[in-house]
Amino acid sequence: MIDYNQIKETLRSQIWTDLGRFFVDLENGDPRPDNQDNIDTFISHKFTTPYVEQAGYETSESTTLTRVNVATMTLSLTVYSSDKGTALNTAHELKRWFRFHGYEYLKEHDLIVQSIEPMQDRTTFLETDYDQRCGFDVILRTTDEATRSIEIIERAEVNGDIIGGE
Repeated sequence: MIDYNQIKETLRSQIWTDLGRFFVDLENGDPRPDNQDNIDTFISHKFTTPYVEQAGYETSESTTLTRVNVATMTLSLTVYSSDKGTALNTAHELKRWFRFHGYEYLKEHDLIVQSIEPMQDRTTFLETDYDQRCGFDVILRTTDEATRSIEIIERAEVNGDIIGGE
């Protein structure tokens, strides 16, 4: 099973460690860090396409059947800042992180960076001022595994003959 909270935490902790930026989910109620002292730039994320099944296979061992799907997800990342230049620079730094520094880290957590979309200006006008935003989308690939117990047929009658059993 894919654990989206774990993916979020995996990203949040390493982006903070490597880039020193807050990583929040504004649409799910996380507070804006820029409302606090001395924070003017942060990163918000959103799973815009959380699950697209690509391929899959099944394996069985004894009394267990396992289904493994390869799935992709689109993660939209937006940098918020008090000025456009810082927003652009931070978005570029984040994009480089996904392409290079974060690539191996994510791979260790079963998240493969499949593609990174071009950066976009996502600036919005809010009542009296502009909210400087820049961002891009990242397509991540992962595996989704489900396991269940299966019943073993120990004896069967086929054309009047008993097969298996004692």
